[in-house]
Amino acid sequence: MPTIDHCTGCPYREFGPAIGTRGDPASRIVIVGEAPGATEITKGEPFRGPAGRVLNEALREADLDEGHVFITNAVACQPHPVRPRVAAIVACRERLLRDMDAHPRGVIVALGLTAVRAVTGQRGFRMMDAHGEELTSIWGPVVPTLHPARVLRRPKERDLLVEDLRHARQLAFGLGA
Repeated sequence: MPTIDHCTGCPYREFGPAIGTRGDPASRIVIVGEAPGATEITKGEPFRGPAGRVLNEALREADLDEGHVFITNAVACQPHPVRPRVAAIVACRERLLRDMDAHPRGVIVALGLTAVRAVTGQRGFRMMDAHGEELTSIWGPVVPTLHPARVLRRPKERDLLVEDLRHARQLAFGLGA
């Protein structure tokens, strides 16, 4: 199981391992999720459970190959109880900076509000109002979108995720959506 060291100050280190990344580290598209779930902890990589299946299907529909994007999380270990606390986002910020700075990026896709906060520092907006908009970060444009776990609970919102991934593809490669 590929795991990484916990981030300095991690409030979740006692609950289990921290996971790494997956995909192409040189990709022009980086996808930032929230935090791993139980399946991801077991497999050591982000988006390997039910939400990962939704993400992979949405990537295919957007003409993106999961092996040709770089996938990481705002928080590298499983939060308790469910959503990462601000302290965990802050603790993982240095690791996220290293992941992001390793290669130039064309666009970042932030899956859910936790990822948006981690990548941009922005707070206080609703995802349904912000999805598909372009935000800015120190690494370039950010496309905020719905987290695949939300799409699992609300399948009618799947098209929004696919639409946002197509928008990110166009930003990264200048291709038609």
